[in-house]
Amino acid sequence: MDFETRFFTGLIELHYGERVENKLRKISSKVEWAKGWPADKRAFWNAEAFMWSYKIDKKLRVLITREVEFLSKGKNLDLGCGSYSYVPSVGYDISEKMLQFNDNCCEKVVGDVEKKLPFSSEEFDSCTAVFLLNYVENYGGLLREIFRVLRGGGGLIAVLYSGKVGDWQRQKEVNDFSAERWEGILEKEGFKVEGYEKGELWFFRCFKQKVIKG
Repeated sequence: MDFETRFFTGLIELHYGERVENKLRKISSKVEWAKGWPADKRAFWNAEAFMWSYKIDKKLRVLITREVEFLSKGKNLDLGCGSYSYVPSVGYDISEKMLQFNDNCCEKVVGDVEKKLPFSSEEFDSCTAVFLLNYVENYGGLLREIFRVLRGGGGLIAVLYSGKVGDWQRQKEVNDFSAERWEGILEKEGFKVEGYEKGELWFFRCFKQKVIKG
């Protein structure tokens, strides 16, 4: 059995509650895309790609799809898209493995949301950020970048769990704000925000106001 297969097998064991972290750390050093796991952010999410479809409940996926499907007619940027985009999108993620499994992307771009986005100003009609913002340390900078790449009248749909994220993923969580605080943060960056809760999720519909010239 090669190292990649051994690492993948260990991830399945980890998913089912086996204490195999130490074994996986040793194996990860032999797998190019997993080196530094789980401390390294890129390696962590590369590893999560293999099990991601099992970690988001199907009912939640159906709910999110219904709430964002109105964006499907425009050009959407899906930030931190992971291995699943809810509408056809330009997918942007730090994990090349996540992107590899994402079949709903017309274009796949590897990159870090903590840095300036590699897209032109007003390039997109909309943007989605599903289960992303609580993992972003520089969320203010990211929101300003989203504002920049959206066209006038364009919308950002952000989705977060209303409860706690899973214990394993929580090790990468960098903020845990209330819905009211997120609304205030989004409004501060210039968006008109409609926030609401549905199922176990918070939805934030954020729109960039059109600038009328003349």
